[in-house]
Amino acid sequence: MKVLIIKLTSMGDLMHALPALSDAAKAFPGIEFDWVVDEAFAEVPKWHPNVR
Repeated sequence: MKVLIIKLTSMGDLMHALPALSDAAKAFPGIEFDWVVDEAFAEVPKWHPNVR
């Protein structure tokens, strides 16, 4: 399963969303996320192993 997340701004919202990705990964093995963010925050989603 592939999921696209679009959240362009707000570093805090990005950080708070990371645990939800972990929960989804446990519930749906093999899930992959693509995340569209502002260039200033581009590294944050890459911290999660399920984000491509």
